[in-house]
Amino acid sequence: MKIYTLFGTAIMAALAVFPAHAQPAAANSAAAAVNVAKDGVDEGLRNRLVSVYGVGTPTAIQTWWVIFYDPAVPSHGRAVKVENGQITRTYEAQGGVVYSDQLTFARAQMAGEGPALAAAQDYAAKHALAYDGIRALLRVTEHSQTLRWRVQLLDGQASKGFVFVNANDGSFAMYSPPGSEPVTKSGTGTGGGLEGDARRTANDVKHTFLGIGGDLQEFFTGERTVDQ
Repeated sequence: MKIYTLFGTAIMAALAVFPAHAQPAAANSAAAAVNVAKDGVDEGLRNRLVSVYGVGTPTAIQTWWVIFYDPAVPSHGRAVKVENGQITRTYEAQGGVVYSDQLTFARAQMAGEGPALAAAQDYAAKHALAYDGIRALLRVTEHSQTLRWRVQLLDGQASKGFVFVNANDGSFAMYSPPGSEPVTKSGTGTGGGLEGDARRTANDVKHTFLGIGGDLQEFFTGERTVDQ
């Protein structure tokens, strides 16, 4: 009886320890950040997300910016910055644009960043792309209304390109080298429907993510820093 008691006590102690170690990663996830950020805006704005943007290492995000659609301010964006599971700033988004109500999504559509980070790591490993930091963005694409993650690979301050991942299933969508247009893995056809679909998809992502101010960090954080 004493042996079983000691064994049970050890199991309970282990179970008490492991969640404590796992908690920081969960607290810094995109879903957790959005759940925290919603309390920084009025209730009527909480279900109209413009974008979720985070910066961190290849395996984890440290800081998130969540932009909610807010027609009451000139930019139509209300940004909430979340660090270590806490709101550290709430402000009108000043990304240099007026955010569109056509490019919003509901909180129920939130897709975790884990599969996107894994897909980026897989692509980088297969193509010998060394990187030590990322910028991860969840946003609706302009024409197809598809929700996608865009993961920018960074080696120091140098961009190694962008990996696009479908948010609904975590599948690889395309890769865009620094300064070039996105290309899809199926974009090698000689014409016909498949190539046309690939081109439309590439243009869709280009117009949304790499278009007007799309490659500027302040566009997605709402923090206007270039003229400060």
